[in-house]
Amino acid sequence: MTETEFVGRLRQRTPALSTTRETAYAVLFGDRLGLTVFLATVVLFGLVWRTAFLINDSYTLANGLYSLSNGQLAMTEAAYGPGLETPGANRYGGQWYARNYGVVVLSLPLVFVLDLLTTIVELRIALVALWSLALLALVVQCSYYTDGDWVLYGGTIAVLGLFGLNVALAQPLDAGRIHLYALQLTHLLIAAFTPVVLYRLLSQIHTHRLGLLGIVMLTAGTPLAFWASVPKRHAVTGTVVVCIAYCLYRSRKPTDGVVITQQTTFRALAYALVGLYAWVHAPEALLLCVALALVDIPTAPDNSPRTLVRIGVVFGLSLLPFIITNIAISGSPVKPPRLISRGGSLGDSSAGSASGGGGSGGSGGSGGLLTPLAPLLGPIESGMRPLLLLAGELVSGFKALQQQPDDVYHAFVRSGSASGALDKTGEESVNLSLLESAPVLVAMVSTLPVIRRLRLPSSMADRTLSADRVVDAFVIAAFAGVVLLYNNRLPLHAQVTARYLFPLYPLGVYLLVRLPAVRQTLADHWRMFLWAVAGTVLIGGQLTLVFVALTVNGIGEAFQLHALLALGVAVPLSIWALCGRSRGRAGQVGAALLGAATGVAAVFLLLTTVEYYALGDTHLLPMMRALGELLTLY
Repeated sequence: MTETEFVGRLRQRTPALSTTRETAYAVLFGDRLGLTVFLATVVLFGLVWRTAFLINDSYTLANGLYSLSNGQLAMTEAAYGPGLETPGANRYGGQWYARNYGVVVLSLPLVFVLDLLTTIVELRIALVALWSLALLALVVQCSYYTDGDWVLYGGTIAVLGLFGLNVALAQPLDAGRIHLYALQLTHLLIAAFTPVVLYRLLSQIHTHRLGLLGIVMLTAGTPLAFWASVPKRHAVTGTVVVCIAYCLYRSRKPTDGVVITQQTTFRALAYALVGLYAWVHAPEALLLCVALALVDIPTAPDNSPRTLVRIGVVFGLSLLPFIITNIAISGSPVKPPRLISRGGSLGDSSAGSASGGGGSGGSGGSGGLLTPLAPLLGPIESGMRPLLLLAGELVSGFKALQQQPDDVYHAFVRSGSASGALDKTGEESVNLSLLESAPVLVAMVSTLPVIRRLRLPSSMADRTLSADRVVDAFVIAAFAGVVLLYNNRLPLHAQVTARYLFPLYPLGVYLLVRLPAVRQTLADHWRMFLWAVAGTVLIGGQLTLVFVALTVNGIGEAFQLHALLALGVAVPLSIWALCGRSRGRAGQVGAALLGAATGVAAVFLLLTTVEYYALGDTHLLPMMRALGELLTLY
């Protein structure tokens, strides 16, 4: 082939490659701002990434990935941790199995990529280089929004300087923990799409500015960055619920060029996300499926048999990895490894229901009449059992509101006085409640003035839900479902920031932006909000650091100090939210309080990463490790 022919063929392929690239770009990020949000989030998560085990459950995932990378589904060797019998491991047929196989399988390619990198360059240098490339890409994207090239050139020099600093401070990274690093990187990348999708959702419902301000509240005002690189399901759940909400919105929102088929595609995609998430955590996936179906089917513009069959087929296909894994381990398509475990009420209930069902089927007086229908009733009974278990859990959660108000209070409002219940070892309590972890969520009490001003629909047309109202209904249903699902289990030890309630953080931020008082305040006084966030972090963070160094003794006292700071901001913010006013001076005060609440959570994130949970100075970036060594607060 001559050079001229090669160039000609390359030019013929360029339009196709360009189209594919643009399609992938639009699907993943939506627009340039979406890509900028993704890069900024990845850079932030890289700053707080610690290459160590924070939660004992992560040993199970790492050992599961180690075995899978060696071609074994069962865990045959404890490459990490004290042994195979670690929290989250499940024994069946004489062998130990991991959980969350969805993220374990998704992490498998990264194991081979990291292995390849270790043959080329030292692993820490490679990871630092990847983080520096993400920062450089962020600088390039930000340069498009400024006049002149000063951001591009200045930012490039700064990135090169940071890379050189990290290389100079670098220490060898344990290459024997590649499976842990692969899991952390997988969770980090998945978590980075939570703010991206939430931004896309809010920007389509409202404006790009409100979408970006919502992202500031999510990334700085909640523990998203804290859990992003931890191999647990929580960050994955946050991304899944936001993606479902976005797909639900797109399935209802008619835009130029969108036909009924494309809307049906987004409906099917919402259910497919639920099916894929079942491969990670089946109980929460079932809850999301119920919430989605209860909102989607009654409000859908088209529920024809053909449409429902299409959605059902896509949903069934998305469940195949979950079903195949279950059959390979337990022989049952609806019994995931998590339900094999003896611990947990869902596992006990499943086992009890299975034995009870078998006994009643054999001894019932109508057994002879139902014998011909046994092949049909068996699958129906197996399919209904998880729904009955979920209903029982939700009922138990509702009863906990009445019978265990103290536990609910400690889980959602104030954790300090529950130190004995939170820490089974009798050591200092290092668990914050939902409100102490994200004080900005207290502004949700602004819902009360909205409810007071609501009017009943006067006609059938008013009863038709718009696209944004459909999403509101799903978010509220999912929010309430998560609360009820875990109400009777909380408070628990080793939560740090109410991690079992993690889906409530992105859902809560969405609801905040949807509230008229908060939305109007952010729209009119966004500069005040951003200045309040920056001032709280830069000035308040230094004051907090000095106060901790001089007066606090131990991590338990440090956590309770942050809890009191969060509640101290939450009280005036709740008073403002109850007033429901956003104009004039009231709006400025509200913006300042929203910014302060967001900044207080960001200060806690920074100090937790650098000092409280430094985990032996295991930060991915050597400059963060050096900073942690300089700060010895207690």
